[in-house]
Amino acid sequence: MTDKRYIVKRFAGYKIDILAILSFIILIVLIYWQVNDFEFISLDDYLYVVNNDHVHKGLSVESISWAFSLSKQGEGTNWHPLTWISHMMDYQFFGLNPGMHHLMNVFFHIVNTILLFTAMRVMTGSLWRSAFVAALFAVHPVNVDSVAWIAERKNLLSTAFWFLTMIAYFFYVRKPDITKYVLVIVPFCLGSLAKPMLMTLPFVLLLLDYWPLSRIELPKPGVGMKHWRTFCHDVTRLVIEKVPLFIISSIFIYATVLSLEYSKTIAATQITPIDLKIKNAIVSYIIYMQKMVYPIDLTVFYPFPDMVPMWQVMGSLTFIVIITTVVMINARRYPYLIVGWLWFLGSLLPVIGIIQAGLWPAIAERWAYIPYIGLFIICVWGCADVMQNMRYQKIIIPITVLGIVSVLAVMAWRQVGYWKNDITLFSHSLAVDPDNYVAHVNLGNVYARNRAEGEAIFHYQEALRIHRNDVLALSNLGRLYNEIGEKGKSIWFYSEILHYDPSNIDAHYELGSMYAQIGRFDEAASHFSSVVRFDPSDARAYYNLGIIYTEKGDLNMSEKYFAFSAKLAPEDPEAHYSYGLVLMKKGKVRDAINQFDLALKLNPDLSEAKRYRELAHTHQDKLTQNIRQLEKKKAVSPNDPVTLHRLAILYSSNNENEKALDVLFALSKVNPEQPDVCYNIACIYAKQDRVNESVQWLMRAVEKGFSDWNLLKNDSDLENIRNTSYYINLVKDH
Repeated sequence: MTDKRYIVKRFAGYKIDILAILSFIILIVLIYWQVNDFEFISLDDYLYVVNNDHVHKGLSVESISWAFSLSKQGEGTNWHPLTWISHMMDYQFFGLNPGMHHLMNVFFHIVNTILLFTAMRVMTGSLWRSAFVAALFAVHPVNVDSVAWIAERKNLLSTAFWFLTMIAYFFYVRKPDITKYVLVIVPFCLGSLAKPMLMTLPFVLLLLDYWPLSRIELPKPGVGMKHWRTFCHDVTRLVIEKVPLFIISSIFIYATVLSLEYSKTIAATQITPIDLKIKNAIVSYIIYMQKMVYPIDLTVFYPFPDMVPMWQVMGSLTFIVIITTVVMINARRYPYLIVGWLWFLGSLLPVIGIIQAGLWPAIAERWAYIPYIGLFIICVWGCADVMQNMRYQKIIIPITVLGIVSVLAVMAWRQVGYWKNDITLFSHSLAVDPDNYVAHVNLGNVYARNRAEGEAIFHYQEALRIHRNDVLALSNLGRLYNEIGEKGKSIWFYSEILHYDPSNIDAHYELGSMYAQIGRFDEAASHFSSVVRFDPSDARAYYNLGIIYTEKGDLNMSEKYFAFSAKLAPEDPEAHYSYGLVLMKKGKVRDAINQFDLALKLNPDLSEAKRYRELAHTHQDKLTQNIRQLEKKKAVSPNDPVTLHRLAILYSSNNENEKALDVLFALSKVNPEQPDVCYNIACIYAKQDRVNESVQWLMRAVEKGFSDWNLLKNDSDLENIRNTSYYINLVKDH
């Protein structure tokens, strides 16, 4: 009978667990099912999914290699390969159906709620308290950001592995061995691959060692040093136990920072002063606490403040110190207080804003997804202790819990509705804060995409009224005015960007393009030159410089820039075609044919390249014919200076440089005092990158009276000796 009663009791307990889990699922589905009809949000969803070519390749060797690569320059994304793989799988199965991408987020939130309930249940042994913590996690409106925002898949995925690590750690603690420890490390690593938020998890595991796992005991007040030594020994042992996790965490932190440096998204210290970051961080803790208790006026982005009043900082700091003191005093009697409080403070620390990357908000609800669990633990266990001796507690507690969960669920359902599309989301942001410049910019983007230029301009100008040096608003106004044909206004807004950010490549590029379109080639060349100065790998800028110098008639400079363009963008048929045209104009027919061949290989339908290649072949045939005729004349009159000069030029044009040198040497014997002969020899040696010989013959040319300094300064044949001291001094003196 005893065994049967035990089995029945255990089965009844499991039934309640299952009922609790089913309740979580029903609650979450009721709140979030509406996302099935929602759209992608322009804020990050386009970057992560809609316009991401790597994600659109699905699961392939190439896309997975990209996901794990640290260097994603110019792509503005962090290093979280597992998250990318998750988005790739979604795209492979669902394409660009936003509803399915949203529902996958809902699925992960359900999984996280179940895992949190399981972790709390096995660690504390308390069914109803664990269920209430999980219910708060499931329905709290602050968590809507993480679920309704497709780009926040990283938050959901990393949290799932956070909870799996906790569960694995519980089973390791029950009977420690190396196999179970490996099972702790595996989900920890996977979670770090989804988002580096798990960097604080080893510290949380240390807190769990104190409560509820009871692996260490805080000595009673007034006990001897022996108890404190034992306590310190136990703490040291548990810290050493976590060393592998700390090392792994450090590796992932380093990889993340390296990725941010590659993508150039770490905000410079001088942009946001460190004292302002610290002040905002202190005040933010109180704001997060307030939003947990009173979750209204929630929004997708809270602009970082220009200043934080000192009274707010001191008041917030005092409040934090008081709470910390209270929980430390009661750490033995109510251990969940210090565990929950330090969980909240510590897990929020990495995103509190001391180190910033990209467009950083003052606070963000999505960052509270894990930290709030600490506060939920305090509230649930604290309320249970307060109400345990209350009369009618079996009635009051369930009604209170049901009331709180119901109110939060309704508020969450309403908050989810704001995420339907860009208009509803950012309009709500402006309803919360009319001076939210980020919301104005994003609404402007929506109206610009829908060709509602008037509304777009209004919102961009409102953004500038609030934040006058917002580069995105200035850039978008510049682009919009350019599209509607008001180039003067467009130029003004792009120029304004350079007042705040002189190295802004996009502004320089757009200004260069517009100045070129209106025929102001000097200004255009100046801006494109700035682009290549700040980014020497920008093939577009080199190409446009080639076009500009062609229009100005400077074929030497044009050849130089088209050569760079074709080298940096070998897959661009237009670069090869344009380079070929300049080479052909300069008489370098064989090189021109090679460029036309490359252009047609990349784009066989490039009709102009076909036509010019035919002309080049005709010209080449004529060149070859002229060379043969001159060779015959040379055979008859080997010392005729006119024949030798023309033949050398034709050999050089045909890239037969050694033959050209032989003829020029012969000509130098016929006319030993002729400076042009020495100059041409110097040019051919320079083309062959034989710098010393080139400089020596150039010196001879000058000694013999060469004085065409304009030719010397602009002759592309001398490109390889321009950095020599002799050439530099020669140009400087003339």
